[in-house]
Amino acid sequence: MSHTAVRGPEDDDAAALFKEGFRQHAAGVALVCATGPEGPVGATLSSVASVSADPPLLSFSMARTSVTGAAVLAAGSVTVYLLRADQADLAHAFAVRGSERFTPEQGWRTREDSELPVLEDAPARFTGRLSVVVPAGASWLALLEVDEIDLGTPGTPLVHHDRRYWAPAALPSDPPGV
Repeated sequence: MSHTAVRGPEDDDAAALFKEGFRQHAAGVALVCATGPEGPVGATLSSVASVSADPPLLSFSMARTSVTGAAVLAAGSVTVYLLRADQADLAHAFAVRGSERFTPEQGWRTREDSELPVLEDAPARFTGRLSVVVPAGASWLALLEVDEIDLGTPGTPLVHHDRRYWAPAALPSDPPGV
């Protein structure tokens, strides 16, 4: 059975269908971190996307009502960590309000040159400054100019789909009919 909605000015049905539709879209999982007025802050996001390789730019979105989002967007420097499937517990900790974050048990290490701890075991770490932040509906859309790229331990990517974390499996390189 399919559901259809025609978007009106304040149509909750369209918003619910939009969310339900995007639950069917698998997306990579990342942590977006920065140092806020009260110390390190971070959030789990599935909205991170590559925008340009030359110069290196990436985008992400955060809810405009998010206290963590406000702190990240006000920071001078932002770091984005891509996560592996074996880091699902870390993604969960940064997705649940009130969970413990930035602990040594999670793999975070302090750095002499920064108040923001570093996750050394991430497959990729991108650090830079926000060049553009625009309101986009109930969210902020941010563009990060990447100044520093660190590649770590590769592995099976962590994917978010239908409100759950998944580890994708490789398909045959030449599926039938291709």
